[in-house]
Amino acid sequence: YADELMANNEDSMRHLGLLPLSSIYHELKLDQFIINRQRSRNLSYSLNDVMKLLVYTRILSPGSKRFSYQQKERLIGNYNCREHDIYRALDHFNSFSNDLLLHLHEQVRINYKRKTQVVFYDVTNYYFEIDKEDDLRKKGFCKHNTRKPLVQMGLLLDSDAIPITYHLFEGNTHDSQTMMPLLQKTRKSYGLGRIITVADKALNSGDNIAFLMAKGDGFIFSQKIRGADQELQQFVFDQKGYVRVKDVVRPMDAPRDEQEPPVFFMKSRPYPQQFWVTHMNDKKRKIPLDVKQIVCYNELYARRQRHKRAEVLEKAQKITANPNRYNKKDVSGALRYVKDIEFNPETGECINSKRIPYLDLEKIAEDEKYDGYYAIITSEMGMPDKEVVRNYHGLWEIERSFRITKTDLQTRPIHLSLKTRINAHFLTCFIALLLLRLLSKRMEGYSPEQIIKSLKRYQACHIKDNIFKVTYYDQIIQAAETALNLPLGRRFLTVGGIKQLIADSKKDF
Repeated sequence: YADELMANNEDSMRHLGLLPLSSIYHELKLDQFIINRQRSRNLSYSLNDVMKLLVYTRILSPGSKRFSYQQKERLIGNYNCREHDIYRALDHFNSFSNDLLLHLHEQVRINYKRKTQVVFYDVTNYYFEIDKEDDLRKKGFCKHNTRKPLVQMGLLLDSDAIPITYHLFEGNTHDSQTMMPLLQKTRKSYGLGRIITVADKALNSGDNIAFLMAKGDGFIFSQKIRGADQELQQFVFDQKGYVRVKDVVRPMDAPRDEQEPPVFFMKSRPYPQQFWVTHMNDKKRKIPLDVKQIVCYNELYARRQRHKRAEVLEKAQKITANPNRYNKKDVSGALRYVKDIEFNPETGECINSKRIPYLDLEKIAEDEKYDGYYAIITSEMGMPDKEVVRNYHGLWEIERSFRITKTDLQTRPIHLSLKTRINAHFLTCFIALLLLRLLSKRMEGYSPEQIIKSLKRYQACHIKDNIFKVTYYDQIIQAAETALNLPLGRRFLTVGGIKQLIADSKKDF
């Protein structure tokens, strides 16, 4: 009725976006696994309901555990738990997290024919809004330059960028020391067979390479050029042997207004490279290992580096013109190109001196020399160079996964202090990422980021009695409807119709 008034705190919107997620959740038999684990535990609430609540809200409306509980009424379906049950459930999730990760891997292997001949590994960190360290959260290197304690998370993806597993490490663990523990545990438990691990230069250490080769596995690592030995630098900058190739740069990288793809050159050679390897007596020794070195020049990469440097140089010029206006914390990146400038180590303010700051032209020219070049080393002597480079370029998918977890899923801030609950929090975030990746695979052509946006908007508004009106529908929801055999396109739904949709999302599709 036109004159009917709203009730206080009334919220008539309901999330329908969990329906496609529910289809993948039940395809992976997550409900069966968790329900079976609860049988031996005397609990008054449902662990499965808590898991669904945390995973669905992590995608549709991310926030703290308390916020997730407050979203319970906006989700369609019933969730048998109270707020304090969520925190208790985290302890149970942690107790069987390893078994659950293995279960998920088996389900992906069965339903999606998981490909693990080539795997991608990388590590990132998450900082906490605390000052005091504990046995997990420790101070270490952080890209955000925060001095807060943090945790390191290693993530392993398969050839299709589907997550395989993750592992948490103490915050002061060096990136290069995270790969061996995770791979050793995963290969044994998951039965992966021979794998080729793709990783960036932070993981390129003699110990990691020796470990992989000793296990009969392979690797494709990036190799730093700046600071490398003279032999490699000469090979990189010697223009002899470079061959122009196509179909290596990903189409999405190239500007749309360019008819010709960006120039891409590469060449390779077998080489007995020296690596520092730790021996049984904990002493490092140099040993030669046969690898293939592939060096590349990517015009698009060169453009990006020049663009970034131009921004830094603009700031550096402003510093040289007015040094007293800037604090060291604000200009640290630009100081690379400024000479004869001093800052007070305590206040960060510029110290007046008789010397006049100026641009370091030699440093600028030295950096320009590396624009567009990068190097890759691999154990795979027989793999064609183009295939090696394509596999290496696939590493961007793991960076994308980190971006999704940090930005779209808002994995942090983490309002937890117990180690068991922190791990369980990352477990729910891992499952959310896995559901999105599998949904993206089912709905060919749509990225996880696009799917998240549409699922968030796919809601229904309560009109009157038991009638709801669906308020959003697009081509992505339509694609999910087709891929999952779910009738998601109805304009109006009854309470019974919603219950039927929930039931349909639990069936095979």
